Amino acid sequence: MRFKRRGETDRLQQLAGKLEAAAKKDEEQKLEAQGVYLLRARAATELHRKCMELVEAVNRLLPAPLLELSPAECSPEMFRDAEPTIFQIGFSGRLVHLEFHSTETLRSTERFRTPYILEGSIRAFNQELLELAAVPEQFLFCCPENDRLKWMWFDPRIQRAALLDQNHLIALLERLL
Repeated sequence: MRFKRRGETDRLQQLAGKLEAAAKKDEEQKLEAQGVYLLRARAATELHRKCMELVEAVNRLLPAPLLELSPAECSPEMFRDAEPTIFQIGFSGRLVHLEFHSTETLRSTERFRTPYILEGSIRAFNQELLELAAVPEQFLFCCPENDRLKWMWFDPRIQRAALLDQNHLIALLERLL
């Protein structure tokens, strides 16, 4: 009998240890998920700021503002993890449409070789392109690197990837003219 009782005590101790380890792991995962959510919210805000800087820079050079960014404002509190986020730079029926959403897992490498936390697409189109059903699309990824967030675009037609910067946004707008 003594052997059996000691075995039960050992099993109980092992179970308690496993439960404690599982609770610790769950808490770590919860903290990581919260951290990634905050990174995603910051990334959305940074991308909006990048778009706003372009719109404001171009509009300063014009007698009357022509470019508009929708939505006009973006803050981390406005970000919704479960919903797609859309930014549009528009003028006279021409649009640069940036749409992105959270990855299914906290980080992914499924569609891009660098780990990313947000994915989506960039489309630049006008009425002519819509009528031709020829709206070019580039993939968009937010890749965290240390404390920095890099927005990257990837064009599957030419197999090229680069940082999404003001020059790329300018090139997309130029194609619509």
